[in-house]
Amino acid sequence: MAGKRQSRSEAKREQLLQVATELFLAKGYEAVSVDTIVARAGGTKTNVYKHFGGKADLFAAVVKELGVRAGRPFDGMDLEAADPEEALVQIGRRYLTALLTPNAVRQHRMIIAESARFPSVSKRWFKAGPDQARDAIASCFKKAQEAGRLRGPLPRRLTSLFLDMLGGEQLLRQTIAGSSTPKPSEINKLVGDAVQVFLHGALPANKK
Repeated sequence: MAGKRQSRSEAKREQLLQVATELFLAKGYEAVSVDTIVARAGGTKTNVYKHFGGKADLFAAVVKELGVRAGRPFDGMDLEAADPEEALVQIGRRYLTALLTPNAVRQHRMIIAESARFPSVSKRWFKAGPDQARDAIASCFKKAQEAGRLRGPLPRRLTSLFLDMLGGEQLLRQTIAGSSTPKPSEINKLVGDAVQVFLHGALPANKK
């Protein structure tokens, strides 16, 4: 019986976390109350206090889980055998596809909005998500440099230059200006242009 009670308890915790995630992403922290979360998830406010301690702690749990999810597209990525252009195209497509979904944009918007109120929570999100993704990509760049297929600055710096070239303007357009999600063909074009400039520069061949 104890095992079943624990299973039901864990299921309720996951349900509260899922509902809170949807509400916080849609409305922001201030506009969502514990009562609103409980009304949609079922149960009582006691469930929230038991599993999370309160609204602020529930928000912290939501942000932590979102950060973990943000890093997952790059889990287990292994491009050691790929040539640099092929590897960069794969990295770029995976990165932009994950970065520019409506849910990911709402997530960035929420983190930015609440970063002053919850600075430590926002830092944990960045470490669990963007930092993890960049570490995985930097590992690929490091192997390519060691094999003599890439040159340039340290792998982590190389990663930042490439990803910022890819997604900086696009994320701003969606987060702030409300632009629509790019179609796969548009993502392919963005990635292709970034890879060519990243690998070959913007100077004419006779000027290099």
